[in-house]
Amino acid sequence: MKVYRIPTLIHFFGPDGSGKSTHVEILVNLLKEQEPRVRKIWIRSPHTAAFLLWRLFVKIGFYRVVSNPFGDEVRLPAVNRSRSLRKTWALIEFFSVLPLVLRIRVLMSRGYKCIAERYILDTVVTIAYFIGDIDFLRSGISRVLFDFIPADTLFIFLDSDFGEVLKRRAQLRVKERLENSSRDYGSLPKSAVEPEEFINFQRTAYKTLADSFNAVKIDTSKRSIEETSKEILGHLQLELPMERARSVSS
Repeated sequence: MKVYRIPTLIHFFGPDGSGKSTHVEILVNLLKEQEPRVRKIWIRSPHTAAFLLWRLFVKIGFYRVVSNPFGDEVRLPAVNRSRSLRKTWALIEFFSVLPLVLRIRVLMSRGYKCIAERYILDTVVTIAYFIGDIDFLRSGISRVLFDFIPADTLFIFLDSDFGEVLKRRAQLRVKERLENSSRDYGSLPKSAVEPEEFINFQRTAYKTLADSFNAVKIDTSKRSIEETSKEILGHLQLELPMERARSVSS
């Protein structure tokens, strides 16, 4: 029986479509066999107040437009137009996410091990994208949010280029249409394909954070699910002395 060292937090991050959902599910199901107090967590901006403001801004016409490869328009609040707007939006996001982060910290203090599909790094990157400022990664607000990440954290950066992301999304759409033949749109609409501009921004920002946090880096566009999973588990597996290994397996 293999025994794994489970840190307080395993923080996955990377561009949308890089395989985070798949590998978080694999890891949660496997590690729960060893440690019942394993929890999956998912947090990403825009959060409560910011999300409501986003909808309001779109309604009153205060937005900018980006498009995905299918021509679908994504309307984003135009909070990138001035320094004051950028700072205000970042503060709104910070105070919106803070209660969620504190709740997770309480969970960790009670001995739970958390596996994050999206967490603080994703929040910071999305805020940076909305305000159009990659330097936000080094801002005071970002540093305060980073302080909520426990020292005992394994960072895993799953990367993939846009071409591979688009191919995976297309395959999912075909699969969903086949499994839901009564729906002409399937359960995953084409608007689920993110704009290329957004994916490229994410990749640039996440690469910067991966270096800062000494993350495990895996390019999933060049590996199968099995190969990626094996590499992730290799960073968690404990090498036990022979006597203890026998006692664990017995």
